[in-house]
Amino acid sequence: MERNADSSSDSDAESETHEPQTTITVVRLKPGHDGGDGSPQQSWWAKRKQRILRKKTLYMRMPILKWLPKYSIQDFVADLVAGITVGVTVIPQGLAYATVAGLPPQYGLYAAYMGCFVYAVLGSTHAITIGPTALMALVTYDSGATQMGPEAAILLAFLTGCIILLFGLLNFGFLIDFIAAPVVAGFTSAAAFTIATTQIESLLGLKFDDEGFLNTWIAVFENIEKTKKWDAVLGFSSIAVLLLLRMLDKVKLGEEGKMNRWQKWFNAGCWLISVSRNAIVIIVGSIIAYSLTEPGSSSFPFTLTGSIPSGFPPFKPPVFSFTNGDKTYTFVEICKNLGSALYVTPLVAVLESIAIAKSFAKGKRVDASQEMIAIGASNIMGSFASSFPVTGSFSRTSVNSASGVRTPFGGLYTASLVLLAITVLTPYFFFIPKSCLAAVIICAVIFMVEVHMVKMVWRSKRIDIIPFGVTFVFCLFVGLEQGILIGTAVNLGMLLYTTARPRLRIHKHQNPTMEYLHITPDRSLVFTAMEYFMSSVRKASALYPGIIVVVDMIHVSAADFTTAYGFNNMIKSLQKHGHKLVLTRTKPEVLLILSRMGCDLHVHTDGTDMESLLKEVVTSSSVPLTLLDSSSSSSSSSPTDKRDSRIEETSMSTSVEVEKEV
Repeated sequence: MERNADSSSDSDAESETHEPQTTITVVRLKPGHDGGDGSPQQSWWAKRKQRILRKKTLYMRMPILKWLPKYSIQDFVADLVAGITVGVTVIPQGLAYATVAGLPPQYGLYAAYMGCFVYAVLGSTHAITIGPTALMALVTYDSGATQMGPEAAILLAFLTGCIILLFGLLNFGFLIDFIAAPVVAGFTSAAAFTIATTQIESLLGLKFDDEGFLNTWIAVFENIEKTKKWDAVLGFSSIAVLLLLRMLDKVKLGEEGKMNRWQKWFNAGCWLISVSRNAIVIIVGSIIAYSLTEPGSSSFPFTLTGSIPSGFPPFKPPVFSFTNGDKTYTFVEICKNLGSALYVTPLVAVLESIAIAKSFAKGKRVDASQEMIAIGASNIMGSFASSFPVTGSFSRTSVNSASGVRTPFGGLYTASLVLLAITVLTPYFFFIPKSCLAAVIICAVIFMVEVHMVKMVWRSKRIDIIPFGVTFVFCLFVGLEQGILIGTAVNLGMLLYTTARPRLRIHKHQNPTMEYLHITPDRSLVFTAMEYFMSSVRKASALYPGIIVVVDMIHVSAADFTTAYGFNNMIKSLQKHGHKLVLTRTKPEVLLILSRMGCDLHVHTDGTDMESLLKEVVTSSSVPLTLLDSSSSSSSSSPTDKRDSRIEETSMSTSVEVEKEV
């Protein structure tokens, strides 16, 4: 028996010596970040220098260095096909979007090529194409720049680029996260309605001076009898053809993976016709207009685009003062007239481009700051080529991706095709009917209305319909600049309201020797929440005179001066009414803030019996606050006494969530 006991004790000792050792490793997410191991913090300049002077940063800021050494002949062929396909799309769109911006059509071509060159070097997403968009054209028109002259629109592009580039270099891409998806959806949907409304005049061949969504429709019905029949017929026919050709892409022969050669050719042909629908409609409309015009006649059956200057504009920096008619505009006057457009235009450009980048990233991380650098540089260089503000285009990016583009180099071939059109094809743009251009714009923007977003919001969290609706209504009837600001303010206000109303679980714990109130807030107690929290604690404690109040801080991860100031006042108020306040499971950073205010705190530490502490609090006038590591451990045991105790539900008139423990 003794031998067996000795052997068993030896085996137990051997098993204890062979138990796996637990090691703790400090994980640093950022260089110089204090991981809790007591290592000294790096200076701000040392961290900046370490981040800037490294190979990774160079590749992040010049993405072309990553993919260009691996560029192959297969990449060249894929990019060439995609680039030409996008070029066929951007030429008619550029002509049309220039009219939305209130500029002559050639400025749409000037805006269509420089961004492609710049993004090929600085762009981080292979499929994005930079150029004129309906949204940026509308923002440019609303800015009032075109009323001062094309020079003001070009200067707006330069200033927009400078602002975006500066924010990108300062890594301010995170600011985009403050604009919620419902606000963006409301803004985009309202812009789509506004853009389509601006084209009704050209679609029907009308002429009037009214502007704005509501005023335009009033003017349309007042002048409806002046509609030019052939413009309207051609315009509505073009819309019908564009929508039909858009559906042609869905026509497929054979099953995926089992198609023969002819079925593949047929499907590819349908796809090519579908993506080239804008160019097809413009070309056919121009041929019809040319064939119906009598030689030497100055009257035309349709309202035509007219003469467009051929050749490149001079490559020069934008002018900061100019004369338009009999009025001279200085730089200060231009900025004053642009007003809110100086921040709305950069905001819209960044929002649109980053939203597209996230859509086509296929789960990869999108570097918002690098996208801002690329968009900013594109606008700055574009202003030297007489471009109005540009950004990424969703429709052309979709075509680019569907065409099989592999690298941003596809933009070079798109830009080359646009340059060819500027130098060779501009004389043939004379006969393009304005109603065809209006049809192209309307068919492009009607799919910008975020109906699917409204459905998702309604299924997910219906209260988020409010910022969507507010943004949509104000953008549509007041203005894009005011609408997006008001929508963002409403959304942030709703967010702040949720932080100001934490839910509280209030339980009364009672056993034969002790009773206390146990209060647990479900979120951080920052400045917005303190008044509500203090009021709720006072009301709950008033129901049980002299009872000890225990606040469980397990969910409180952040605090500020108002938190500490509020706790200090609340402790004094409770003491006047015979109550004592005890904190449990408090995080170190929160406890440090409270202690610096000089609060007379009683802290339940890890490993200390709650009942013993409460008895000590009752018998003593004050318990000094000691900052122990164990006292602030979020993994400490629950303060609920494990002995036999009774928990009562607390009834309160205030809107506090009360749960009953079993």
